[in-house]
Amino acid sequence: MEPRLLGEPAVRRSIAASAVIGMVSAASVVVQALALAGLLAGAMSRTDEDPLPAILWLAGAFTVRGLCALLAEVVAGHGAEAAKAQLRRRLLSATLSQAAGGGGMGGGDVAALAGRGLDALDAYIGRCLPDLVLAATVPIALVVVIGALDWPSALIVLTVLALFPVFGILVGESGGRLAARRWGQVEAFGRQIADIFEGLPVLKAFGRSARQRERIAEAAEGLREASLSTLRVAFLSALVLDTLASVSVALVAVPLGLRLLTGSVRLAPALAVLIVAPEVFLPVRRASAQFHESAEGLAAARRAMDVIRGEPGADGRIRGRSGVGRSPAHGPGPVTQPDARRPGNPAREPVALSEVRFERPGRVEPVLDGASLTIRPGEKVVLVGPNGAGKSTVLSLLLGFAEPARGSVTVGGVDLRDLDVDAWRRWISYLPERPTLLAGSLADNLRLADPTAEDARLVEVLGEVGGAGLLESCEGGLDARLGEGGRQVSAGERQRIALARALLRPASLHLLDEPTAHLDDRTEAAVLEALRRALGGCSALIVTHRPAVIDLADRVITLDAGQFWAVTAHRTGAGVAAGVGAACGAAGTLPLPEQPA
Repeated sequence: MEPRLLGEPAVRRSIAASAVIGMVSAASVVVQALALAGLLAGAMSRTDEDPLPAILWLAGAFTVRGLCALLAEVVAGHGAEAAKAQLRRRLLSATLSQAAGGGGMGGGDVAALAGRGLDALDAYIGRCLPDLVLAATVPIALVVVIGALDWPSALIVLTVLALFPVFGILVGESGGRLAARRWGQVEAFGRQIADIFEGLPVLKAFGRSARQRERIAEAAEGLREASLSTLRVAFLSALVLDTLASVSVALVAVPLGLRLLTGSVRLAPALAVLIVAPEVFLPVRRASAQFHESAEGLAAARRAMDVIRGEPGADGRIRGRSGVGRSPAHGPGPVTQPDARRPGNPAREPVALSEVRFERPGRVEPVLDGASLTIRPGEKVVLVGPNGAGKSTVLSLLLGFAEPARGSVTVGGVDLRDLDVDAWRRWISYLPERPTLLAGSLADNLRLADPTAEDARLVEVLGEVGGAGLLESCEGGLDARLGEGGRQVSAGERQRIALARALLRPASLHLLDEPTAHLDDRTEAAVLEALRRALGGCSALIVTHRPAVIDLADRVITLDAGQFWAVTAHRTGAGVAAGVGAACGAAGTLPLPEQPA
């Protein structure tokens, strides 16, 4: 069972509706048994009692049971589809939010989980969960009915029924482990296929594609063997439970037959008990069968809930995060709280990290440990430091993509958690370290920053960042399609497009991660001049490994050992450039900190 899944409204509705239908079906079984037993007993005793009422009750019970079976299928299908759609939306929202913060699952994992993984929830949500509810309630109710008819038979049935959970747990634990292992292999297989397709041109160029075919065949064979292992356990479980059910009916039938011979029990109750007894075990047997059928869905549900609820997965990684301005009940997507305050303009309000502690799973030392930094209104701060120091994490914290374990991020003295995060991000222009281009036209990608921008403005900004050559080489100009089915762009061209997009946004706070990466010196100089003009009057935090970028800075800050250290408090020249080069790893050492930032 995955308890976190029960918190989903669509799942609860599906279980409740299916459980009610199952209860009605169980009641029809009792009516059917009593009516049929009465008819048979009357026919054998040749009484003058009118059989029509019993026939009508029997026909009605058969009809109700048939309708319940049909309705259960419809409700299970609709309920599972609604639950899957809800989970898929929240999963993708969580994945996008996490990816925006610089983490998240790989594309192969996301595709496997959102596709085949959630599709496997049909059996789990539509059948397994309702059957588990029925297995916990219907057998006890039917045992009570049998007890009212013949209490010795009820004791026998109850004794055998108590053995079902024991055998179910023994076999089910093994099945659960095998299903989890199999799902891990499915995810690994998906990642492998995605990686191979991405690198197919390189593999073909180096003549390694044949080896990849062999690796795919090996992975597929491992997946097949894991599937067969799961099926073996499922068949074993079904055999054990069916044997127990058959033995229990025999244990009830033999004493009843002997007591009928002695006359200590009447025929009608005895027949009713024999009809109801197999139905006692049916919900448990069905739940067991559905558990094994839906084991893959259960494993996928656990992975999906790890992402949605921001809890560690089996590998110890945080799959999702209920960060700033987000509600854990609604997943990691941004949520505007009813009482959220409107943020102030960061060009007029200070933006600060105060005593922030931030940790990442698998990392012994915290990324930030009591770190404090204030960006004053209109100030341009350049942030440097060795790789892995946490510079991109600082940007994620300021954007609200991540939340500190301790301390706070404030805007004008107000905690970011108390602000309208959507409104806050509208003040910000963001350039990530690894910018993404969407499948679409060049203009579409640029207008993500400003949907109202005219074509002339797009051309102007592209020219400022050295993208004029890119525009000329694109057939169709701004309407040229990029990405899938269109023009493939180099790392430098991608950087220019992303930088142009950042400059297009009418923002008061610019968060730029490596704005001059992948650019030659001449293009870098042109880009820095464009940035100088664009940043006038705005606040900015610029992460860089390029010493030339410090010419934009009012202050240069080094991030190391979880703390911010001031390198300079004013514009400087070659001396600080050398220090920045060292801080970025060029010399392998950090400059001595002058004072905490």
